[in-house]
Amino acid sequence: MEDISLDADALGQLQAEQKELLDTVDDLRKHGIDRFVDLPQIVVVGDQSSGKSSVLEAISRVRFPVKDGLCTRFATELVLRADSRARVNVTIEPSPSSNREVQPFNETRFNSEELPRLIEDAKRRMLVDGSGFSEDVLRVEVRGPNLTQLTLVDLPGFYHSEDVNQPAAGREIVDRLAARYMSRDNTIILAIVSARNQVILQAVLSKVKEHDKNTERTLGIITKPDLLAPGSQDEENFVRLAKNLDRSHKLTLGWHVLRNRTEAEQDCTHEQRDNTERDFFMSAPWSSIPSRNCGVDKLRAKLSKTLLQHIKDNLPSLIHGIEDSLNDRQRRLRQLGSPRSTPDQLRSYLDHIASQFQRLSRDAVEGNYGDEFFGGLYPETGGIDTSYGRIRKLRGLIRDLNRTFAYILATKGSSFIILSRKSDEGDDNVSGTPALPQFLQGLIDQYKVDEPPTVSFESIAVDLERLSSENQGNEFPGTSNDRVAIQLFQHQSKPWEKIAHSHLKLVLDTAKAFVETLMEHIIGPDTQTFAAILREIVHPFFDQKVSELENKLEELLHHYKSGYPQPLDAEFRSLLSSRRRKNLTEEALRDLLATRPELFTDAGREELRNKQNISHSSGFGVEALIDKSETYYEMSLRTFTDNVIVLAIENCLVRDLPNVFTTRAVSRMEPARLEQLASESPDIQQERTELQEEIDALKKGFESCNSINIIRNG
Repeated sequence: MEDISLDADALGQLQAEQKELLDTVDDLRKHGIDRFVDLPQIVVVGDQSSGKSSVLEAISRVRFPVKDGLCTRFATELVLRADSRARVNVTIEPSPSSNREVQPFNETRFNSEELPRLIEDAKRRMLVDGSGFSEDVLRVEVRGPNLTQLTLVDLPGFYHSEDVNQPAAGREIVDRLAARYMSRDNTIILAIVSARNQVILQAVLSKVKEHDKNTERTLGIITKPDLLAPGSQDEENFVRLAKNLDRSHKLTLGWHVLRNRTEAEQDCTHEQRDNTERDFFMSAPWSSIPSRNCGVDKLRAKLSKTLLQHIKDNLPSLIHGIEDSLNDRQRRLRQLGSPRSTPDQLRSYLDHIASQFQRLSRDAVEGNYGDEFFGGLYPETGGIDTSYGRIRKLRGLIRDLNRTFAYILATKGSSFIILSRKSDEGDDNVSGTPALPQFLQGLIDQYKVDEPPTVSFESIAVDLERLSSENQGNEFPGTSNDRVAIQLFQHQSKPWEKIAHSHLKLVLDTAKAFVETLMEHIIGPDTQTFAAILREIVHPFFDQKVSELENKLEELLHHYKSGYPQPLDAEFRSLLSSRRRKNLTEEALRDLLATRPELFTDAGREELRNKQNISHSSGFGVEALIDKSETYYEMSLRTFTDNVIVLAIENCLVRDLPNVFTTRAVSRMEPARLEQLASESPDIQQERTELQEEIDALKKGFESCNSINIIRNG
């Protein structure tokens, strides 16, 4: 059994009132939860040879190196913890910027005289490169039945002059170490000021004001008062400082005076040291200082009250932090589910995932966004594109994508745009399709489609006159060959395939991202099961859907690419008549020109004759061909758009999304399949154990803090 020997009475003075709370807090620290908890520690800072180590030794009665000159080259944490079993753990903790690993010591005993030996051993390990200082930390954790929780930190002293042993780089290391500890809200700073030097010449108080701006966590300690010349001005100044009367260095926690051991007194016992100190403070002028501010016994009592008040001040935030941490760990534990090793346990775990997936995916398809998975009205990650926030609200995003698809087809779906007889190339919105709202403009960028060129009606009529001649069959002269109108339609509708293919891929990628996001939400930190379900279930499902959608698109396009037009008679006649009525005015004017030419100006007569020449020069009825082709295009575009949305996207993809992973499929799985999908990795097993331990410790801490809070408020 390890040998642990410390002065429990002296240490107990520091924590007589707060032992119950710190016992609970220590359980939290053991489980690595202290980042949520503001734990107190005492840090001693000061200039070199100001008596820092002597102060720590007097407080704890643990021997620190106290030789004059440069001693402390790195931070030393003395961590005392109550435990039913005595043991010691000594390590060198690398600095945050270091990539070295923790170095353990093989120590089995510790008493009040052991620390100097450990520090010398640490020097040989930490300063191997000849550097004067190190940002690594020597941590000595001592546990035993007669100890109470306390952390004491000895830091290297601030220095002014530089030499071989104290380079400028060393000063920067000392400053960084001091900042690391002094800036923490859980640190109580003991600012050591030596009476051997004037206060203004010591750097420690300027460092205090830098890291504790309101000096609320700093207790000033005056050391070596016995070295002052009796009756001197320096003695008078330090007495005023000890009474907290010096406005330049006034501290909220005040000042305290200690008398350090002299060189000749190094072998004295702790009791002899304390008796000598009491006798000194009974002499003038130090006897004028209130007794509560003199001597190590009173300092321990003062630190005990300071520690207790610090804990009480932070108790509400401590309780809040524990509660948040508890809720977070309970939620993660629920996500991991119960331990699973048998086929029944594996099946139960997968059944839970499948039922959750079916419910939430069905809600997404139906547009029911009440679950927390979908976020609120203003999700944290939003945007109009297919981003993380929008993907969760699947039905809304697919509808907007379909709306954009219909707009792209209507405005960019033809090989070229035929301007009407009365239009010119400067006309806006030739298609007559309403513009998309501004909030949907971002989705248009998802479709990489060029703007189609525009051609005049007269230009296409001239081309069709030539093409009709080249494609003459056995029809009577002066009649149109409707096959030319069909070929014009097929040429115009060529972009449909590329646009539809882009749309299907975009919807498919969106649906796949939704399923992956939902699975990640349900499964949580179990990355092994998440990866297995994606690999074995989700990805094969979508690979199959790629093939299905490609086949469906080919089926929907086949009729338009090589089939025979089968428009509904009534609708086709109605749309064709409407289109032809637009030209009746021009034909009536030409008839009027023939019978009453005197009603027209010369310019008007010339324009009508030119149009008449174009129209009458056609022996193949090209105007009728264009009207028929455009009418059929208008009808087919609407049908094709609906078919892609309903027959392809809805029937082949969206309605099957809740069936990606079902409870029925889980119930039919063989044991080998269950093992493949849901077996627990050692990491998950370890995480579950650690979470349960942390939850137990947090519950205990939450109950104890609440009970102490009730007593405090009562």
